[in-house]
Amino acid sequence: MAEFSQERTGTGTQEWADINFNIARGCPHNCLYCYARANALRFKQINSRDEWETETINFKAVNKKWGKKNGVIMFPTTHDITPTNIDACIVALKNILVPGNKVLIVSKPHMSCVERLCAELEPWKEQILFRFTIGSLNESICSFWEPGAPSPAERFCALKYAFKQGFQTSVSIEPMLEGRHEATVTFEMVKKYVTDTVWIGKMNKIRNRVDMSKQDNRFMVEYIERLQSDKEILQLVERLKDEPKVRWKDSIKAVIQKQGEE
Repeated sequence: MAEFSQERTGTGTQEWADINFNIARGCPHNCLYCYARANALRFKQINSRDEWETETINFKAVNKKWGKKNGVIMFPTTHDITPTNIDACIVALKNILVPGNKVLIVSKPHMSCVERLCAELEPWKEQILFRFTIGSLNESICSFWEPGAPSPAERFCALKYAFKQGFQTSVSIEPMLEGRHEATVTFEMVKKYVTDTVWIGKMNKIRNRVDMSKQDNRFMVEYIERLQSDKEILQLVERLKDEPKVRWKDSIKAVIQKQGEE
C-alpha cells in the first residue's frame, strides 16, 4: 500500500491521488459545502443549487477502456457512489482495476453500496483503498450539512464492514463538521477499523460555497468559523500529533505553517 500512503506535494485531491475520475454530474447527498456544486454554479454548468441533486450518468465515461497507469486513481471526486448509480460505478471500477491500477474509492458510504462493492471487487481488493468521509458522529449536525447523505452511524457500519471483509480502509474527517473535540472523538471511534490513515481538514471556503442568503446557514457558518479558528486547530494538532495514523489536510497544514512563521 506504499503508493496510497506516500506523501504528495499537491493540494486538495492531489494530496491523495495522481488521477481523478468521475462518471456522473450531480449528487443527491446535497451537502451544503459541496465544492463540486459551487464550481458547477460558478461555471454555469447548472442554473441552481437544487439542480445539482439530480444525478446524470456519463455512460461514455462508465465504459472507458483503461490501460495501466502510474500512481493512484481516485474515484469519484465530484459525485458520490449511491444506490442509483452503483451499477454504473461497479462497471467503471472494474474497467479501471482489470489492467492492474490502484484505486482510492472515496465515499460517504451507503451500507448497501459498500456491500455490493466488497462483493463485486473482491478479486482486486489488494489494489483498492476505501476512504470513507465521516466529518462528525453527531446525527443532527450531519443531517444539517449533508441532508441527503447516509447517517454517520451507517457510515461507521460501512467502515467496519469493509475492514472485516479484508479491504484496506481509511477515513476522511474533512470537512470537520464541528470542532477539535468532535474531531478527536471521531478519530478515536474509527481508528480501530482503519488500516491506513485518517485525514483531518477544515471546512474550506464556506462563505463561497454555502448559500449565505439563509439565516440558518449563516448561523452555522459562523459557528464553524469559531470552532475551527487557528487557536482551536492548533489545540487539535497538539492533541493528535503523536497518532501515527493521522494526516493533516492542506487547510490544517496552512495553520501549522502560519504558527511557525509568527
